[in-house]
Amino acid sequence: MILKFSERIQNTPDCFSFYFNPETPVTWKAGQYATFIIPHDNPDDRGINRFFTIASSPHEGHIMVTTRYSGESSSTFKKAMMSLEKGKTITALGPQGEFIIEDYTKSYALIAGGIGITPLRSILHDLEHNKKIKDMEIFLIYSSRNNDIVFKDDFDQFAANYSSFKVRYVISPEVCDAGLISVAIPFFKERTYYISGPQGMVKAIEDGLISEGIGNEQLNMDYFPGYGHEP
Repeated sequence: MILKFSERIQNTPDCFSFYFNPETPVTWKAGQYATFIIPHDNPDDRGINRFFTIASSPHEGHIMVTTRYSGESSSTFKKAMMSLEKGKTITALGPQGEFIIEDYTKSYALIAGGIGITPLRSILHDLEHNKKIKDMEIFLIYSSRNNDIVFKDDFDQFAANYSSFKVRYVISPEVCDAGLISVAIPFFKERTYYISGPQGMVKAIEDGLISEGIGNEQLNMDYFPGYGHEP
């Protein structure tokens, strides 16, 4: 698919959202990701493409990518992305992925670390748009290394609007692990989990929940190739 760059917004000191308009209509499911391709001069060993979750939900019309940027220490891909001019077109492949919610009868625990919040942002906005969120019990635990929390206003608004939606922010040095989850989420063994973030964090929480007696069928993890491994 061909995407036309329209806008860049700074979410936090080191996090930016990039907005693209598809040249032809694109359909995707909330929580899916795509491969974005930005050719540029002298690419580093990471190359000219990256996997990114589509942080916007389908009804929003545009494709939004939200990522961290570390200035001069960032990859050449990230630098090329930051240099995009309005109207510039890029190519993307996909969407794909199974990190989606289609059963609205379950009680969900959504666990995110850092920029791993992006698929959950898409999912939650999609649930609200389709008038599902008001009838679902959803717990969101969002782990951040500091108080610059991406999309915090969105989640606080969900919590204010829907009594069945609860959010808990975990700020370093506090650690999001199975022990914290078991205290923060009532009847935590009965929930269906969606866990997204750096691979080490996701794996540690998965192992911890399994050791607490959570079944594999209750666990959905989002770590695809390249996730969380670049500045």
